[in-house]
Amino acid sequence: MDFSLFNNLSSFERKLVCTAILLDGFEAVTYLKNDKDKGAEMEVVATALAKLQPELRMPLLATLLRQTKSVKEQ
Repeated sequence: MDFSLFNNLSSFERKLVCTAILLDGFEAVTYLKNDKDKGAEMEVVATALAKLQPELRMPLLATLLRQTKSVKEQ
């Protein structure tokens, strides 16, 4: 996966993608792609993350979620 696409998303969007994939897997892609501003980018990132094996995807997403700064921290 190209993490530059993930890093180009805002903090909120990164958290949204991670949480959505953790909760809904591939189904999250359908919802994320409908975002009017960053839907195309979130679709690409979410699809790549959802394709990872669950044994890798879940800890990776949890780590990315913890590392993403909150709006208050920025």
